[in-house]
Amino acid sequence: MSYQWVITLTVGFLALSKATFISKKYTAKPEFNDKKSNSELLGEHNTHSLIDCATICQRECVFFGFNPKTKKCRTHKKPFTSGTSEEAGWRYYSDNDFSSIPKDCKDLQENGQTITGVYDIYPYSTLTIPISVYCDMTTMGGGWTAIQKRVDGSVTFDRNWMDYKNGFGSPEKDVWIGNDVIHKLTKDNSSSLYVSITLQNGTTLYEMYNQFSVSDAAGKYQLFLAGPATGTLGQCMQVTLCYT
Repeated sequence: MSYQWVITLTVGFLALSKATFISKKYTAKPEFNDKKSNSELLGEHNTHSLIDCATICQRECVFFGFNPKTKKCRTHKKPFTSGTSEEAGWRYYSDNDFSSIPKDCKDLQENGQTITGVYDIYPYSTLTIPISVYCDMTTMGGGWTAIQKRVDGSVTFDRNWMDYKNGFGSPEKDVWIGNDVIHKLTKDNSSSLYVSITLQNGTTLYEMYNQFSVSDAAGKYQLFLAGPATGTLGQCMQVTLCYT
């Protein structure tokens, strides 16, 4: 069983003889515990308590760590993503609600985005660098994340394993977003696959599979399709692949 602890702290700051009070809700981030990093670090301070550390964090800091054993406080611009080292005793907190950051285009649609175009999503973790993807907000109800597009032939798809693992191309035109990203998008979700091809005469053929997922690198990114398939394309899955 896992728990998420929320600490609400009212922090007062004194400036020019006028006290300004800021109320922040800090959420524990146990995935960072017992680690430290200089990534996004604003400073390290000697403190007596968790409250003191939160006070130092103030407005410009959204993420901080406190070590009650060493009485140290480390403030960060945002959660660190690299250069970590092990050090027992650190406990981390953030005042950001990262649950609202979109994992895919469906999340964006549910948050009010209705225009088809390029958006940033966070498929790996809400704490990592975003990935730019093309979102189709109209086809079959919208909310589709394009995992492959081949529009004008400007990008070659004759690539090696690492290119297909990491992705290549541009979301505005020809793109493969990467096997690793596709795995992250589909491993915990109930996902569908929509495949379409537009012929030179303007006719669009499509096929949709109700259940779709891709395994991880250890499983060689094996494709899984299940459930009834509907559409007019049949088994010709060669051009545009979309996921929602």
